[in-house]
Amino acid sequence: MMIQPLARVWLALLALCMFSVSAVAQTRPAIQTFTVQQVTELTPGTELVFQLNGTPGATVTLTLEGSTNTVALRETRPGRYDGSYTLSVRDQVKHSSQVRAIMRLGSAETQAVLGQTLLTAAAHQRAVAAATPTPVIDYFATQATGWTGGHEITLTVRGTPGAQATATLAGTDVRPTLSEVKPGEYSGTYTIRTRDSISERSQASVTLALAGKTVKVDKPLGAAAVHPTLAQRQSCATCGVVQAVQAVEVEGEAGVGGMIAGGVAGAVLGSQVGKGSGRTAAQVLGAVGGAYAGREIEKTLKKETRYDVTVRLHNGTVQTVRMAQDPGLAVGRQVKIVDGAVVAND
Repeated sequence: MMIQPLARVWLALLALCMFSVSAVAQTRPAIQTFTVQQVTELTPGTELVFQLNGTPGATVTLTLEGSTNTVALRETRPGRYDGSYTLSVRDQVKHSSQVRAIMRLGSAETQAVLGQTLLTAAAHQRAVAAATPTPVIDYFATQATGWTGGHEITLTVRGTPGAQATATLAGTDVRPTLSEVKPGEYSGTYTIRTRDSISERSQASVTLALAGKTVKVDKPLGAAAVHPTLAQRQSCATCGVVQAVQAVEVEGEAGVGGMIAGGVAGAVLGSQVGKGSGRTAAQVLGAVGGAYAGREIEKTLKKETRYDVTVRLHNGTVQTVRMAQDPGLAVGRQVKIVDGAVVAND
């Protein structure tokens, strides 16, 4: 049976489409695994070693959150890509920084995010704890319907959200647990037992714990509510909270070497340009200009990184302090300004 010409055309088009789809599927890059050799610290000079397995013959680059540089991985054998990156003093790579791999093959591209932490498990846990501000208690109140068996004592705490809140009451061996009823507010009720020895003078303590850090406040059960952070804020004029930390590049101080080298070079050039008394003038101008140029070049070459730490003080004002070294302070950290430096106030 003869196939009509039109049918042949349709069959040819169908075969071409199927071939095109198959070709696209075959050339679309795929990332199978993406790993890093975990390290114990993320300080300047630390080397991060990466390995990626996927489609052979592709181009693979990495981006690290906190660094403006990209890392190129080299295909060491078909489908395996290796590379490393050494942290510089300008990098701001943290324990929580995201690493993204980008694989390109022709016009097609695929991406993957590193599933591991850059730090080892123990080091990562320490970094998380260090970056977590110490919890604070802003308000602690107690209310009782009476002091004999069967009466209830309600404890209310306001402070850092997401913490674990516990309480102790003098006169009983029970440790009431407070639940977070809404972000930053904790509440719990204790029913007095007949064998308890509780009165309005009994001491009540509440503790907030977060990432291994704790804060504790005490008060007599019958006393009025307390505001610990308010009292602390009123007594510390230089205490506050970190609003931002920004790395800035500044010109370094120029030394005498740059001026001398520039002056000599300028004088030599001036002697070649001028003639007679003009040569002397040219030498002088060349020396002056060369010294200035040398000084400016040296300042440019000696660019350094500084860190501007913006702090909102408890009195409502905002101060920005420039520091020579990375203070390692997270946004939201309780700090104080001491002798022109910002330090933790845990």
